[in-house]
Amino acid sequence: MFRRILGLIILIATAVVLVALIATAIFMGPAIDALSTGLGNSLSLTVDALETVSATLSQTQSTLSAVNGSMDTAVETTATLSKTISDTVPLLDQVSFLVADQTPRNIEAVQASVPNIAAVAGVVDDALVRLSDLEYKQTIPIPLNPIEINFDLGIDYEPVEPFDETMLALGTSLDGLPESLRSLSGQLDVSAANLETLSSNLDTAGGDIGAINDEVAKFIPLLDDYVALLNQVIAAIEQAGAQVAANLATVRLAATILPIALALTQLAPLVVGWDLLTGGRDETQVVVKEIAAQPGEAESDRVEVEETEEHVAGDKTTESFPEDTNDA
Repeated sequence: MFRRILGLIILIATAVVLVALIATAIFMGPAIDALSTGLGNSLSLTVDALETVSATLSQTQSTLSAVNGSMDTAVETTATLSKTISDTVPLLDQVSFLVADQTPRNIEAVQASVPNIAAVAGVVDDALVRLSDLEYKQTIPIPLNPIEINFDLGIDYEPVEPFDETMLALGTSLDGLPESLRSLSGQLDVSAANLETLSSNLDTAGGDIGAINDEVAKFIPLLDDYVALLNQVIAAIEQAGAQVAANLATVRLAATILPIALALTQLAPLVVGWDLLTGGRDETQVVVKEIAAQPGEAESDRVEVEETEEHVAGDKTTESFPEDTNDA
């Protein structure tokens, strides 16, 4: 009875192991394929993302290079503009002196001389009118051919407005102009001060832009290093992906062959368990005894072989062994 229970246990255990090994051989391959596919897709997505980052960094590097060049131009332009404005300030000071000081005084001097000029202009105007009216006409009575004499100075002076009145009108039109020009002095001074401040601010802005440009220029080689590093990482991931795929293929082959090999090793326990359960196997035990030849005996040594048959019936087992006999 014990042998049958033991055989049943062996059969059940062996069957479970066989089912597990067969299931492993059947399902492990697709599972490893799915793992390889998923891992490959993940690595591919990672490589695509890194390539996108690398392209973005390359574009950023190109943009920073362009910005660096533009900022260099801005620094030069700012410096030139600052110098131009700074050089304009002395010119504006001179214009302020001319407009607010010298020109009003000259205009006032002209205004002061207008009455005298108008008086002279009146005399000249009268003289020109008189000279324009000067004419000599006379006829010499000569028989058959009288002679007419007509003489003038060739001056035709008939102005619409007398010259003296024109000069007085000119003097009148200059009234208030000196004061207006003098009032521009403060505004011109403020403009000159503002230009000086603007020139100084442009110098400061140019320095700040130059400092920012220097910092931007430092990032350009760093971005080159980052792009090169990302390319190395991408190459390493692609190489690792290929290596992992090859290793998973080897693992898949081993996961298919090894369970089959282990399943074959379970055939012997399966047969043993079946025999123990059914009790249908007869065992014949052969005992071989070697009898060593003694000194003084004949050349032919004897080997005695005794066979003992063991019959198993039901749950009783009878074993019989022959007694060993040794010749002295």
